[in-house]
Amino acid sequence: MSEPSTSVNAPSVTVVVCTRNRADRLSVVLESFADLVIPSGLEWEVLVVDNGSTDPTKAVAEGFAARLPLRYVVERRPGLSHARNRGVAEARGDYICWTDDDVVVDQVWLASYVAAFLRHPEAAIFGGKILPELEAPTPRWFTDCIACPPVRSVMVFRDMGEHISPITQEGARFPWGANYALRRTEQLQAPYDPELGHAPHHRRVGEESDVIYRLMAAGATGWWVPGCVVRHALPSRRQSLREILKHFHAVGETFAYIHDRSPGHNWNELHGPPRFRDMGAAALARLRLRLAARFAVAWLKGDLPRALGQLSDLGLYSGVASYRRGGAKRSAPLAAPQPAASTGAR
Repeated sequence: MSEPSTSVNAPSVTVVVCTRNRADRLSVVLESFADLVIPSGLEWEVLVVDNGSTDPTKAVAEGFAARLPLRYVVERRPGLSHARNRGVAEARGDYICWTDDDVVVDQVWLASYVAAFLRHPEAAIFGGKILPELEAPTPRWFTDCIACPPVRSVMVFRDMGEHISPITQEGARFPWGANYALRRTEQLQAPYDPELGHAPHHRRVGEESDVIYRLMAAGATGWWVPGCVVRHALPSRRQSLREILKHFHAVGETFAYIHDRSPGHNWNELHGPPRFRDMGAAALARLRLRLAARFAVAWLKGDLPRALGQLSDLGLYSGVASYRRGGAKRSAPLAAPQPAASTGAR
């Protein structure tokens, strides 16, 4: 792959990684940052947002201070969206590049984003590929169903092609949380909802999709940048039926919450399972029993794609039911980001 063109007039960039108790994984992603091709003249920083770790996360982050323009900050309010909002409040760059603590970024990841920012100064939203790295051992059924949507969702596989193309609501052409970038001006106008993203009292998803949807609804545009690639590690313990069930349970909770918060005004809600909106608790319970039975029959027959489809639906409708039983009472209004001084420096 040829190196993306660079410019001394490049905008400044903050790379944000939110983390909690994953010091070993954090070390790997920071090592990949240290190997990045940096455009000439680029002002950039790495911001590690620690969401209350009790492991050696701080020591790992500060151990890279001599190799990276790194700052370490702590967000004590638990929850990914709180950590993301702290990252926004602390960021100094014109653009914020987001990735996760369990990836490796390709060497031209940052340079590809910077080239896209220069090529499309009118755009506020950018995203790139998330390619899975399966850690051994991998179950045979998982390998056999590698192209099935439930398995791809658990792997966090995101690839919208080899050509630069617009990000659109049509066809769900959104980037995902492990690899996207937003212009800071627009990002400040759309805080992350603390009731989305993983948190101690819920396991929801879609906090980044919610922000992107709100920005696009307000007129923002964006581009898919295929040269921006990260590789997401999936441990063997997460290559399981249980993980598929858990993931879609989180998706179901997310759909139910967004439907309550803003019915008819969010892509995730509009494209969620159509049946749940008018179903009562008894109907949901009956549906879940049918889905569990269908999963069992398909699994025993060896019809793995059908079995996994039934399992993902079971998780989804279980998440809806779980939200209605308790999550709705706990959900709080959307909170604004809370600026705070950093606890580390370059």
